[in-house]
Amino acid sequence: MNTLSFVTRQEQVAIEVGLRERNKAKRRQAIVGSTLALLREFPLAEVSIERIAAHAEVAPATIYNLIGSRDQLLHACVDRIVDGLVDALVRIDPATDPIAAATAIVEHSADAFIGDQRAYRQIIGALGGAGTGSMLAVDPAQLQIAAMRAAQHHGLVLDDIDPAALGRQIYLSYSGALLSWARGLLTDDGFRHAALHGLWTALAATATDAHRAEYLDQLRMLGPALTADGWGTAD
Repeated sequence: MNTLSFVTRQEQVAIEVGLRERNKAKRRQAIVGSTLALLREFPLAEVSIERIAAHAEVAPATIYNLIGSRDQLLHACVDRIVDGLVDALVRIDPATDPIAAATAIVEHSADAFIGDQRAYRQIIGALGGAGTGSMLAVDPAQLQIAAMRAAQHHGLVLDDIDPAALGRQIYLSYSGALLSWARGLLTDDGFRHAALHGLWTALAATATDAHRAEYLDQLRMLGPALTADGWGTAD
């Protein structure tokens, strides 16, 4: 006996909606990829929405519909870094090793920006202080806040410290290093060292007695490296 397989109208609609969303996601990724590809070759002033659309083989209106303005498109490029960072952190459980997670947030993101620096120096320079702010799909500061909450739970950070404020401060320090790098005030190594210095400064200032010496040792190692990088001496 033959069995007739069919789906309900509701299921069919769900399938069609899912396909449309996947197609939108693919086009969005193509647009972001085209933006980065062009910025690796040309100054930002020469990379118009129309040029990006031609490269991505979509209409300019599609960019506005799927992503928005030029600034929103640049934020979408930064979102790609944050998405990759979230994926990398899946392998490190902040609840198990919060300091390793906090360090990985700094190191993975710095390496990602540096690895595509011809594009991202221009993007971060154009966005300025808004480059990693609230317009992103995921707030990067929340990653450090989660790590600091876990650090406090493990007795690594003092009980009377607000972990949200601590995580936000670490993020702000990182953002300052990122912007200085984008403007050419820090080398690649200088960016890494300055971002890590901000992390360990915050941790050393808020550490419990059992862990403060360990965090201060990290600062002592990073201090000479930052000086050698020229941090604080650029005109």
